[in-house]
Amino acid sequence: MLKIKYLYSVIAFQVLLTSPLYSQKKEILIKNNFAIRDFYLDNDSLFFIKKRDIYLYNLKSHTSKNYFIGGYGLKLYNLKNKNVIVSASNELVRNVSSVRFYNKSTNKFDDVFYFKDGKILDFLLIPESKLFVLSLTNKKIIFIDYREKPKFYKTIELNLNALSRRLIYKNNILYFVTDIGEIYEYDFFNYKKTLIYDAGELITDFVIDQNTLVYSTIKGHLVKINLLSNTKNEIEINNNFVNVIMDFDEKYLICGSWNGTMYVLNKESFSIDKELNIHKRAVLQIKKGKNNTIYSSSLDKTIMSWELK
Repeated sequence: MLKIKYLYSVIAFQVLLTSPLYSQKKEILIKNNFAIRDFYLDNDSLFFIKKRDIYLYNLKSHTSKNYFIGGYGLKLYNLKNKNVIVSASNELVRNVSSVRFYNKSTNKFDDVFYFKDGKILDFLLIPESKLFVLSLTNKKIIFIDYREKPKFYKTIELNLNALSRRLIYKNNILYFVTDIGEIYEYDFFNYKKTLIYDAGELITDFVIDQNTLVYSTIKGHLVKINLLSNTKNEIEINNNFVNVIMDFDEKYLICGSWNGTMYVLNKESFSIDKELNIHKRAVLQIKKGKNNTIYSSSLDKTIMSWELK
């Protein structure tokens, strides 16, 4: 009986190794003393936010340098052609937030935008339109034109009936979700706001692709909505919930959860193909790299590198 059990264990392990979705080469890129809210990779360079600094870490030489950004960093963008890092932060002063344009060549801030009536919940940069978008704790979303910086102009202000913690920009449309479960699209060329779905509960993250909406809720629901037919598919995750969703490819979504588990979600069947133990605490960010490599940060204070084979 022991031999049979051992044989079954070996076979099961071999199946995992040969599965196309088995996570391999799991590696800790960064072990920090503070959770990393945002990061991105540029060839051999890893940029990440740590408290009030942006760090540039060279993956080959294992050397790093940092840029002070003032407030507690929330998000960052790299403008490659300008050699500029754009960061959104919440200042130490109550209700003050900022967006900074840091010049990597001169090691100084070229321009800073301050907002004095609310903290930032989410931030989007739209370089092709010379705009950035802020979702704020005063229940507003504002569009800022930065083409004439150091002068900044507020071009659009949306007043909401609840906080919005998640913004997505796609094909000249801003999508956002509110704390009462409403998902909107906003055409900022025609100044038209449209409610596209009302989930009726707190949404933690969402993705939208053509006529398909996928969202997660704090109650552990993963939901897929066909926006044309209004058909609905739903998965319930017990004793956990998804708080980050990343569109991996045409077949899969990668979902990071509160307890650190990664769920590989099949778009077509809307089923979980794999559960992967990548982190020990809540996942904060998931980014796709080259050759199916995935990078993720977490409240466990690490950035992990792993693969789907």
